[in-house]
Amino acid sequence: MAEHEKEIDTVTGRATTGHEWDGLKELNTPLPKWWLYTFYVSIIGSIVYYFFFPAWPIPTPDGWRATAGSLGYSQRATVTQELKDEAAKRADAINAIASQSFEQIEKNPNLLEVAQAGGRIAFKENCAPCHGTGAQGGKGFPNLNDDDWLWGGKVEDIHTTLLHGIRWDQDADTRVSAMPAFGKTAC
Repeated sequence: MAEHEKEIDTVTGRATTGHEWDGLKELNTPLPKWWLYTFYVSIIGSIVYYFFFPAWPIPTPDGWRATAGSLGYSQRATVTQELKDEAAKRADAINAIASQSFEQIEKNPNLLEVAQAGGRIAFKENCAPCHGTGAQGGKGFPNLNDDDWLWGGKVEDIHTTLLHGIRWDQDADTRVSAMPAFGKTAC
């Protein structure tokens, strides 16, 4: 077997790999040490992660699940606990809102703030697809920003609209149009 002679680049003084494209020769330049060390640490870190945390999906009789890892950590359990903690924090305010009239809620700044925050979220989830994110309405859907309300703009009227909807339905208190009852019927 013949020994391959390394060609040395005259400009840089480095050996070439023997590859040439359009007259350009590829230099045999090693990767920087910092890059190699970072790469090796990443490999070791991924192996450590694999043993301590959930990593790979595996089939079980109940379906697919991730390996538990030696720490037994579960992001699902963490999120579930955080949701329970948040619900417990809000429980007093939600119970107070449910047990008081609209006038009482309007007089209590803390309850009003919680009720308005919940209303904004409910609007974005349920009303915005038809009425727009800014309540500006659209073709076939009324603008909720002006003073011209088809079914009344008082708090009690809006509550009736959300509770019973505005469409033909089994509910005797509903009005006739196309809006579903909030959380009860599909569009």
